[in-house]
Amino acid sequence: MIEFRGSLLTRTTLVFALAATAIVASAIIFFTALVVGPLMERAANHQAAVIELAANTYFELPADRRAEFEIQVLVNHGLLVSTIKQDMPEAVWDSRYFSLLGEALTARFGSKVSFFEDDDHYWVNLPNPNESTLELQIGFSSELPYLTQQIVGIAVVVLAAIIVMLASYVTVRRIARPLERASNATEQFRGTFAIEHLPVEGPKELRLLAANFNQMAHEITELIENRTALLAGISHDIRTPLTRMRLALELNREELGEDVTEQLTNDLAQMDELVENALEYASGTQETPESVPFDSFLSSLVDGIAANMPIHWEGERNLSLELAASAFSRVITNLIANAVEHANDVSLLVEVEAARVLVHVKDHGRGIPFDEREKVFRPFYRIDAARGGERSHSGLGLAIVKQLCDNFGWTISLSESEGGGTDACVAVNRARTE
Repeated sequence: MIEFRGSLLTRTTLVFALAATAIVASAIIFFTALVVGPLMERAANHQAAVIELAANTYFELPADRRAEFEIQVLVNHGLLVSTIKQDMPEAVWDSRYFSLLGEALTARFGSKVSFFEDDDHYWVNLPNPNESTLELQIGFSSELPYLTQQIVGIAVVVLAAIIVMLASYVTVRRIARPLERASNATEQFRGTFAIEHLPVEGPKELRLLAANFNQMAHEITELIENRTALLAGISHDIRTPLTRMRLALELNREELGEDVTEQLTNDLAQMDELVENALEYASGTQETPESVPFDSFLSSLVDGIAANMPIHWEGERNLSLELAASAFSRVITNLIANAVEHANDVSLLVEVEAARVLVHVKDHGRGIPFDEREKVFRPFYRIDAARGGERSHSGLGLAIVKQLCDNFGWTISLSESEGGGTDACVAVNRARTE
């Protein structure tokens, strides 16, 4: 079964175009078989009868009346009658009509007749039925009968097919436009940006779709805002007792001992990190992208995370990107922190292509199994045993990376690094570069 690819407008237009082509082809075949064919056969038989009658009458008339008869036949039937044998090339039939005419004349005269042609006429040599030495040449027009009707009939069929195809295209386009707007809005909607509502217009089904989408976007945005407010409140309420706990630890350090104090301090730090990451994951970001000199921006970012980390460039370095700088910094920071925690020999590779920029965070370690590479982006999903990590963490680092990438249209992918380890690649579209 053939499956068409592409947009709804393209696919539907192609289907209608193929249908219109099939209609035209079928109509022409039936028109030729049921209308043109019988008309040609009737016209050929009629022409053959007129030629036979003209020849027989000519031979039966007295010699002094034949000139007058030649004029009458020319005026009334468009036939040229001549007893002067002309030297002409033999005719080559290029139409079914003339082939039918030849068959009809052969049947009427009982023997095969010879045909010749000049610039404007076909000629047939007819013998005298009285076996006289007189041989008659009759010329008739080389134009096809009913040609105008055939052209008009075919033109009407083709025009009707074109009208159907254009009407279908306009109709489908009017339907596809609201669907395309809904598709684009769905693709761009992440629940963190205010989204312009779809216009509620068009057929009933499309109006219902637009209204439902607008309601869904409103409810999801409201849900995320409520979740963010809830987590912000929880974060505030939790951080207050955490601060009191730190203060109590410092005041009672000698009574508790260094080991207990250090352990409790680490636990409080992990709780604080968990609260901060949970809040960041819930709130996302509403940062507006702006033009950033990418080379200096990335170098400063990496220097602030891990000094002396090597950065390898492939391609243009002097470029600017329309980038949400804080969000991108968070993405790269989380990837580097994750790599440093679980592996070693962490490095960056920047590949600048015509349409996008790829930033690879590479490490050498145990790597991430293939069947885990999608799961690690889930909130609180941990594979410490596979990565060799020993320090407990929130499990939200890569989830935040995934959320920010989806939010700003970046692409994050994990693959195996050369020589073992993980290659975390962030792809940024250059469509909005300066």
